[in-house]
Amino acid sequence: MITDDFKIKVQEIHEKEKEFTITPRELLHAFKCEKRTKWNVARINQYLEENKLITIPNFINSWIDGEIILKHKKKAKSKREDDPIQRIKLLPAANKKPVSISRDAKLSEAVTLMMMHNFSQLPVMQGDRKVFGVITWETIGISITNGNKSEFVKDHMQKEIKILDYETPLLKAISEIIKNDFALVKKSDETISGIVTIADISSQFLNITEPFLLLEQIENHIRQILDGKFLIEELKELCKIGEEERNIEFIDDLNFGDYIRIIGNPDNWKKLNLSVERAPFIKQLDKVREIRNDIMHFDPEGITDEQREDLNKMSKFLMTIVKYS
Repeated sequence: MITDDFKIKVQEIHEKEKEFTITPRELLHAFKCEKRTKWNVARINQYLEENKLITIPNFINSWIDGEIILKHKKKAKSKREDDPIQRIKLLPAANKKPVSISRDAKLSEAVTLMMMHNFSQLPVMQGDRKVFGVITWETIGISITNGNKSEFVKDHMQKEIKILDYETPLLKAISEIIKNDFALVKKSDETISGIVTIADISSQFLNITEPFLLLEQIENHIRQILDGKFLIEELKELCKIGEEERNIEFIDDLNFGDYIRIIGNPDNWKKLNLSVERAPFIKQLDKVREIRNDIMHFDPEGITDEQREDLNKMSKFLMTIVKYS
C-alpha cells in the first residue's frame, strides 16, 4: 500500500515537473515501512523505476532524517528552447532603425540621404510609428517624367508600402520582400524596427548557405584523396559498427567520421602518399567535423567568423593537395 499523499506528489511530478524535498523516513512511511530492509528497499526501488523517479542523493545511503529530493529522472531536452520557426526578427536589418525622412522635407534632402547611404528607397515617416509611404529612385523618376516639379517629398512618394510584423515567419517574409523589393518591420508596440531589402535577404542567404558549400567542397576533395587507394573490403572492415558490416561500395558511401577514422590510421595514411604531416592534417579535419556538427543544426545566425575562416583554409588547403598530388 502507498499513501494517497505520496501518490499525489508523484502525479504532480509527472504532470507539472515538480520536485519534492522529503526525508528517507518519510519515503519509507509513504510505503508503510519503518526500516530500509532489503525487501523494503527493493519494493521502493521497483516503484521508483516503474514511475521513472529518482531520489538525490539516494535514499538508501542518506541519513534517515536527512533531506533528499524526489524528482523525475532527467529527460533529454533540446539545447534550443526557442521558437522552432525562424522569423524575420532574426535578421540584423529588421533590428536596425531605418533612416527616414519627413513628408514635408525637400526632395533634394531625400536625394542627398539616398546617395549618401547608397539607398534605393527611404521611408517617409513621422516619429518612430507613423508611416506615410516611401520615396524611391523609381517614384522620383516617374514623378519628374510626368512633369511634377514639386520640391517636396510628399509629392514624389508612394503611399502603399509593405509593413511586416516583427514575428512574421521568415519564409513568408522573404516572399513578400521579393514581391515588393523591400518591407518595413513593425514591433508589437507599433514602432518601426527596421527595413529589410532583397539585398539583406541575399546576404543572409549567403551567410547560411556558404558553410554548406564549403563543407561540400571539403568532402569532395577528401573523396578525391581517398579515391582508388583502398579495396572495398578494406573500407568495410575499417568502417564496421561493432560486428555489423555496412554496405559500402563507393568512397561516396563514407561519412565524415569515416574519413577521420581512415586517415587517422598511420598505415592508411601511408597509402595516401601525401607530402604533408598527418598530425596537423587530422587535427584540422577534426575541427571541421565539429564545425560540421554545428552547421547541421541550421542556426539562422550562421557560424562564427573563426569557423568560417577554418572552413575556407581547409578547402583551399585540400584543393592544393589534390592539385599537386
